[in-house]
Amino acid sequence: MNKMSFLAIKRLSLFLFVLMAVSCRKGDLPEESYFGKVYVSLMNLPNTPTVMMYFDGKPLDTIKVIGGSSYIVPAGKKGKLAAFDAASKELLADTLISIPPNGKQQFKFAYSPEFGLKGFIAEGSSANVPADSFDVRLFNNLSATFYPKEKYDLSFIFLDPVSGEVVTSNVVVKGWERKKLSSTLRFRVVTDDGKPYFYAAQLIDPETGAVVLQPNQNDLFVFLGDNVAGKSKITTVADDNNGVIYINEIDL
Repeated sequence: MNKMSFLAIKRLSLFLFVLMAVSCRKGDLPEESYFGKVYVSLMNLPNTPTVMMYFDGKPLDTIKVIGGSSYIVPAGKKGKLAAFDAASKELLADTLISIPPNGKQQFKFAYSPEFGLKGFIAEGSSANVPADSFDVRLFNNLSATFYPKEKYDLSFIFLDPVSGEVVTSNVVVKGWERKKLSSTLRFRVVTDDGKPYFYAAQLIDPETGAVVLQPNQNDLFVFLGDNVAGKSKITTVADDNNGVIYINEIDL
């Protein structure tokens, strides 16, 4: 092989190497994959089934009752997070989410046929409540034995921490139906200098407008627990075997 032929072959090899490198750059390279985490906890609601989570149709795992569960899912694009009844395979709720690469989103899952609730609630829903206020939805679980009407109205009073006067609140619930949740009610519970408001509620007969007395002749019941400022709750209002009203709270 003469010197000219050797140089020609060397140049051709170099040309082919460059051509292949350019072709690789211009071709379809594998897409980079990014992942993030989604954390889902279960709200403590009655009759919630075992919940199986899916992301874009692919099964993840069931939600742990205590502590919730964390799942690794594709990130950087929208995907459907879905909750199914693990036993019946029934779709309970779904939502579109988008997690940034290496990011994390947190949700609470609420499902209760009794409360008429189903769906995902962004973690920290109480963050939307002002620090001096309190959000509550009241669930009517009063018995027909002592409270026979299917619907009652609710009025509210509070003790003004500044004047010491008992004041009627402008918040009113109309047609509060048995086994139903009220809409979200917001009450101011702390003054600017940190003094607490104290609230109580009254059942009102929607037909006569008269206050409904409990069997012990008390016309008021307390529907707020302690340290509720900045929080959001579902509060069940029920009565015991003597017809005396009591409450049970669930944090949102």
